[in-house]
Amino acid sequence: QYNKTTSYARHRPDVSTLVVSALNSTDIHCAGWASNSTHSSPYEEGRTLNLSVTEGVPPNKRAIKLEILRLIQPYTLSCVMEINVLDDFGSIKQATHAILKLYDWRYATQLRQDHKVDQWTRDHEDKYRAFVEQGDAAKFISALEDEDSTDEDDTDDQPWDTARNETFLVNYCRDLHSCEVRAYSRLRELQGRNIPQFLAGVSFNAFPIQNAFFEVRGILLELIEGYSLNDLARYAHQSSWQRICDKAIHTINLISDHGILNEDVKTRNVLIRTHENDPECGVVVIDFAQCRFREMYQSEADWRHEKWLEDEEGAIGFVMAHKLNGAFEYRRSYRFHCTCTECREI
Repeated sequence: QYNKTTSYARHRPDVSTLVVSALNSTDIHCAGWASNSTHSSPYEEGRTLNLSVTEGVPPNKRAIKLEILRLIQPYTLSCVMEINVLDDFGSIKQATHAILKLYDWRYATQLRQDHKVDQWTRDHEDKYRAFVEQGDAAKFISALEDEDSTDEDDTDDQPWDTARNETFLVNYCRDLHSCEVRAYSRLRELQGRNIPQFLAGVSFNAFPIQNAFFEVRGILLELIEGYSLNDLARYAHQSSWQRICDKAIHTINLISDHGILNEDVKTRNVLIRTHENDPECGVVVIDFAQCRFREMYQSEADWRHEKWLEDEEGAIGFVMAHKLNGAFEYRRSYRFHCTCTECREI
């Protein structure tokens, strides 16, 4: 999801912290318009956010107040920020600083570019809200998800208008969020060591009217102190490169052991956790919004085939071997080796 300079890691001492933030739902809705009628982003450093808590915390807590410390930009498939927890919230308060990922379709720059949807404007909001409030958004999504649908107004060969484009993005963000929450739940035993600790699921309403299609969903995660595997040569001594890269591949395979196929394995999504007294203490993998799961496949052969084609460990091993000019030797495990005709021809 993130460009080559973006991660959840906070570098120290001389590298700028990459962070995330969120906003008060009233602030979000009342943000002013730019002169060209495009929405100025509501996410700003120093602003506060009151979010509803949806999961992952004690049942008696239904809301949490956060302060945006810094934004991670450019936004990709989500809006990511470093935040400060302002109220007492159990284990989250102990962390104080955390990462907030909001799947806000309005300001997720890469998401909108990938799907060729123009920048969010007041006109987009007016048309989308009318589409939702008239009940057409629910019908549109139902038609998209129904393979047998004969609704000619919502078929793929018809050009979509602004309202349908926005509705599609909202639904797509729902899927990304659901996938990431599901992955973190499945990887619970790896949290805090091999992946960030999942702190809470959160949400807010983008507009004053309560409607599921106006809901922005997100997650709160542990903030990782460290650097991206992309920057290994810059921050680690060459004598440690082999060990760190091997550990990164081992971590990718640990995640595979839990029945997950991650379509977003990239060196920028692997962080090297550092502390003052232990500069190479652990490898952490982030970003699980684009995963598939073992139960989606009927047979072990189908699963191995998809895993072999995706080649998650190779996405780390081959890339790092090239990036480090041979100073790291990648030894492929072949644990999902598939010998079908299609794979043999690759």
